[in-house]
Amino acid sequence: MNKILRPILLIGASGFIGSALLAHLTRLLPGQMLTVPSKRAWRHTSLSTMPGVQLVQADVHRDESLRALVAGSGLVINLAGILHSDRAAPWGKAFDQVHVMLPQRILQSLDQQALIHVSALGCQPEAIENPPSMYLRSKSQAEKMLLQSGHAVSVVRPSVVFGPNDQFLNVFAKLGALVPIVPLAGANARFAPVYVQDLCEVIGRLVLHRLGRMPMQREKLEGLGDLGMQAPIIVEAFGPDIVSLGELFRFACESAHGSSPWIVPLPYSLAYLQARLLQALPGPPLMSVDNLDSMRIDNLPSGKSEVLGVQIRTLAMLGMKPRGLEAAHRYLRKT
Repeated sequence: MNKILRPILLIGASGFIGSALLAHLTRLLPGQMLTVPSKRAWRHTSLSTMPGVQLVQADVHRDESLRALVAGSGLVINLAGILHSDRAAPWGKAFDQVHVMLPQRILQSLDQQALIHVSALGCQPEAIENPPSMYLRSKSQAEKMLLQSGHAVSVVRPSVVFGPNDQFLNVFAKLGALVPIVPLAGANARFAPVYVQDLCEVIGRLVLHRLGRMPMQREKLEGLGDLGMQAPIIVEAFGPDIVSLGELFRFACESAHGSSPWIVPLPYSLAYLQARLLQALPGPPLMSVDNLDSMRIDNLPSGKSEVLGVQIRTLAMLGMKPRGLEAAHRYLRKT
């Protein structure tokens, strides 16, 4: 079967970014089958209402299930990622399973399929021990393994992603409506937030490139037309605004309510205690010590042209003009 017509396999696509990407790909590639495996498929039945989306009950952490899914696909997109794990050196068990072992097992299951792997800004595959958090170290390890594999791998490194239904600016806006003062850990950490639709756009272009279906307009080929279909590439996906976490909190609140609580930046010692408290509460933590460790370095573009011999490109280099935080005003006003 022609690989162009075989399904695109999207792993970890049941969340915020995955839902937006599925909607984008159904518009970009009408008639293309998109396979979305989930261990708890019954939780995500709304995805199967999108044209071409096939929701499959499967556990991608089981070798036989993963091999069968990859074998039946023409392209693999890995969106799987988590924010929290048990603590261990160099990273905890949960990070190892999702960030390191799963990409390794996907790689081992590939035949001729290309892989698009969504990573994170701030990774350093050339020096895995350097990043300050387990999250970034485990993500860096996956990047090193994939980029040196010899396969057609595209690594996309987004900064923090915002958009309708995000669990980022929307959470800030809701919290800001409840309290007059917010003691904020990591308030001075800087980010270059990327709009979810811009992230989906660049992934879509990489899909077209890897499948040999790039339209022949010059602007669509910019930044990819000179890249062989088998050559690895890193794309850093970030927006035009460089802002601190405190500024993002204030922006979300002012956009939603017209005012913001008083934000009190915490020194690291107090921030550490706050993170320890938050991660001990029931349910998914708002912040963990490892999240705090990640914010010890700014979440900004590397400024490098290549790493491990692999070219690094940005949205601007691909002919895109990423949208800034003004794109969040409309959906924040509805919170």
